[in-house]
Amino acid sequence: MRGWVALALQVLGAAAVVVAIWRSSAAALVAAAGALAALYGWTIRFRPGRFRRRGPPPLSLREIFELLRKAHGAVAGWVVGPVDGAIDVGGGPAVSPDFQGRGAAIVQLASVDGRLHVARDPEGTYIAVGDFPYGAGLLIAGPEQVPEAIDAAAATLRRFVAGMRLAEDQVEGHRAQLLGRRLARVAGGAQTLEGIARIAAELAQQLTERGAVIVLSNGEEARVVAVSGKGDQRLVGLVPRADAPVTQAMTGGVPVVAPRGEDVFGPGMPERRRSERAGTAYPVFDGHLVVGSLVLLGVPLDPDAPAMEQMGPLIAELGPRLAAARAVHDAEQRAIRDPLTGLCNRREFERALAEYRGEGTRPAPPAALIYVDLDHFKRLNDTLGHAAGDAALKHVAYLLEAAVRDGDLVARIGGEEFAVWLPRTPLAPGLEVAERIRESIAGSTWMWRSSPYIVTTSCGVAAYPAPIGDLTNLRAAADAALYRAKQAGRNRVERA
Repeated sequence: MRGWVALALQVLGAAAVVVAIWRSSAAALVAAAGALAALYGWTIRFRPGRFRRRGPPPLSLREIFELLRKAHGAVAGWVVGPVDGAIDVGGGPAVSPDFQGRGAAIVQLASVDGRLHVARDPEGTYIAVGDFPYGAGLLIAGPEQVPEAIDAAAATLRRFVAGMRLAEDQVEGHRAQLLGRRLARVAGGAQTLEGIARIAAELAQQLTERGAVIVLSNGEEARVVAVSGKGDQRLVGLVPRADAPVTQAMTGGVPVVAPRGEDVFGPGMPERRRSERAGTAYPVFDGHLVVGSLVLLGVPLDPDAPAMEQMGPLIAELGPRLAAARAVHDAEQRAIRDPLTGLCNRREFERALAEYRGEGTRPAPPAALIYVDLDHFKRLNDTLGHAAGDAALKHVAYLLEAAVRDGDLVARIGGEEFAVWLPRTPLAPGLEVAERIRESIAGSTWMWRSSPYIVTTSCGVAAYPAPIGDLTNLRAAADAALYRAKQAGRNRVERA
């Protein structure tokens, strides 16, 4: 029955259209058009709630991270890597500019190496995670955060970083768009020296599909600071030879291609592997000053190749960024390094001891502390002069660093006094290290103005938890043991 009624109405509607056209009535034409639309099903179906007020727009990345910060009670937070630029939230007068800069630097470092970073300062505990080139971190008030709180914050940050990468990957366009975004990150995201160099090397590799190396020069010496994924990671820290093509590029300010079969970093590689380090060195400028070089490994690219059109802006942007980052890096190093020996200073040594702690309610792991003092240093200064004394201190500093492991800390804490901090080391191994230090210094010959001299040292060793049951008493115990070594005739090791 309903179908017959609908058919009758459609027929009447069609008839109304014919009548409206014949009589040329505007109102009739509108009515007829409506009937015709109904005839063919051109209708707007009403759905309950369609015209209700819509909810708020989606949260921005900054707003999401602000909620994350508040959820963990953090006073500040930082994000690096997103296309829209770095993000910082919270902070304000509660966090000093120095600590804000330190937090951003730690997050940038995490974005480069991908590790969890936890740093404790009087202002709070920094927690940062990363997945190159993304990183995120929080500053939670109070240096004594329990491991559970750190783990919870780290897990949340990892999920945030993963979500940030996924969100940006979903809107990534073709390869040129991707590379343009990476270049924006180089220009505005990275803050540490190693971070900028690493991002630039990886971007150069994406542009050219070959390994890339960043070399930085301080005017006196050049050093490899970053290598892309396709390059040989053993190059990091390498000092190129004076006659190497990369050095010539920085000296002359023009690109230099290593001849076929030659090492762009200078002779020294075995013949069978030399081709792996052939390449082209492009000087990097800050204004008119050459600050380093970007090296592309492999066969030289055609100057008119499309990749070289994109390499030009990268090389131009990289110079000022590296120069600025190096200035910040040098300032940070001056704050924690002894200017004469290059070792850590007393402030950094005391910070390392203060940070050494157990996990939760457990006691801290074993640790040993060695105090080392040059014997008869005043006599050496008075006899040979202060320049000779400085040279002797450098000589001892070099031998001290050679005698310890990665992760141990060697510091100059006084005029001729050094400290060797051995975390996770009981007393017996600590005594062995001290004896090795004493023997290596006494057995070496120090040259001053072409004349050989023998330098000896006295060592005092203290260890936690046996025999020293309190970490705060470790320095006093090591100092007392050093005094006994001096009183017993010098050039010897005494334990607390």
